[in-house]
Amino acid sequence: MQYFSFTVNLFPLLSLRYPNCMSFLSRLVMFLLLLAACPARAQYEGLIYGEVILKDKTVLTGPIRWSGGQVLWTDILLVSKQNSYILNYLNKEQLGKLNNAGDEGGFDWQFMDLWKDKQPQRQNELLCQFGDIASIHVTGPREAQIFLKNGSKLRVAASPDESRHLGKSISIYSGSFRRISWEQISWIKFRATPANLVPLKGRLLYGTVRTSRGDLSGFIQWDKIKFHSRQKLQGKVGNNTENSEFRFEDIQSIEKRDKGAIVKFHSDKKLFLKNNGDVNAANRGIVVMHPEWGRAIVEWSAFQSVRFTRVPDGLGYANYPKPSRIYATVRMKNGEVYKGNCTFDLDEDWTAELLEGTSHDIHYQIPFRTISGISIQDGANARIVLKDGRVLLLSNHNDVTDKNWGLIVWLKNSRYKYIAWNQVNDITFR
Repeated sequence: MQYFSFTVNLFPLLSLRYPNCMSFLSRLVMFLLLLAACPARAQYEGLIYGEVILKDKTVLTGPIRWSGGQVLWTDILLVSKQNSYILNYLNKEQLGKLNNAGDEGGFDWQFMDLWKDKQPQRQNELLCQFGDIASIHVTGPREAQIFLKNGSKLRVAASPDESRHLGKSISIYSGSFRRISWEQISWIKFRATPANLVPLKGRLLYGTVRTSRGDLSGFIQWDKIKFHSRQKLQGKVGNNTENSEFRFEDIQSIEKRDKGAIVKFHSDKKLFLKNNGDVNAANRGIVVMHPEWGRAIVEWSAFQSVRFTRVPDGLGYANYPKPSRIYATVRMKNGEVYKGNCTFDLDEDWTAELLEGTSHDIHYQIPFRTISGISIQDGANARIVLKDGRVLLLSNHNDVTDKNWGLIVWLKNSRYKYIAWNQVNDITFR
């Protein structure tokens, strides 16, 4: 904008000395004004982008819409890890305590010698943002190998809890939208979204959501499915029996009020909308996502307002660092301290993986790379301190309650220490 300011300041001077240049300068100023009004480069860098290599060697390149509806690098992939041998590091007594504490109920451990493969059962999940993935190699109808940005390979399968995330058709925009069945795909290789890409008529929704627990800024998915400005907010106005529709691109803010919401437009006009799932308790949740702190699903009961703003720079594929092993300092209740690479909840190994928990009707999914520490409050809660200084008291998930299966800290000289969750006082992450 310095160049624009310089041009405007010279306009009177040049017009006096060179009257014929007035037309040129007018056109130049108009061009620069239009340029300033155009979406910034950052507008679309949050979209998932890459190469889809088919089994017939065809290569398609463009924005990708994943099978579960994910379109942003901040969106979540949920799959099940295969061939996890972590329970082999626990002895029979430790396994018995896990089994008795599990949701599936116990079995008679007197038969352990007859059925040595009997172990506590729970899905080992890989939960991460698409921005942390380098590539995906299709290996079966519901199976794949996922390569993280650091080169690590994970064998995964479709999760029984969310089967839409693997083994289904995906779509890619390569001149036009094309749907590709899972069986056709050999590889998906993710790439940074090009700066000149303009795949949508509208803009991605971004802004600040005010909640009962503070503000959250990031990409926004309204009612979990509406993510760009050409989509419409619905609701009834006054005594009208039919829904009215308003494009998000015309909306400046939405504020919850009574059993509806006050919508303020860029024109400063305001309307009260009601009697629709977009603007009342039937809303499925306002999703807020950011590379720096993860993802939050804000229930209507916790939502207060949202103000939409333009997408800032620095939210693209390159802003997701290469993951590393989770390194923890674990202080036990008896005062003992153990340091080393850590397998958290006998499940998470990498800083790209997500810790989950709920606080006051907001469900958080937080990358371990953004967590400074955890302190155990009781069997139902844990205090999470983020590296940006925010503090969350989370519950309602096995990551942060007494359903956590504990940690293994990998020590030097091939030694390790298993620490049950009820033995942990606090954990500090590097």
